[in-house]
Amino acid sequence: MSTAGRHPLGVRASWLLAALLQLALPGVAAVADARLDAAGSHATAHVESHTSNSCARIHPPDCAVCHFLTAPALTARPGALRLAVADGWRLRRADPAGLPHPLARPHPHPRAPPLLS
Repeated sequence: MSTAGRHPLGVRASWLLAALLQLALPGVAAVADARLDAAGSHATAHVESHTSNSCARIHPPDCAVCHFLTAPALTARPGALRLAVADGWRLRRADPAGLPHPLARPHPHPRAPPLLS
């Protein structure tokens, strides 16, 4: 018995319709949103050194990202990140007598290759 005959044709057709709507609706919504946005604003976005009232506002003046990016530039002194984690540590030489001899515990010999007969 095949699995294709378990569900009626109407159920399979509705699943196909739902899958097609899931694929198509995000694109249709994006196009509709773009058309509404283009019809609502008469100014186009552009980048210039000066601004006027006719320029389209890209984002609000209290944008959190802009505040975060310009905050270090507004301070008078440079903001250096200094980590004093290893300042109190002193480096010591390793004691050669405390280290094991490299041949003190040799590994077993590897297996020999198989004999060809």
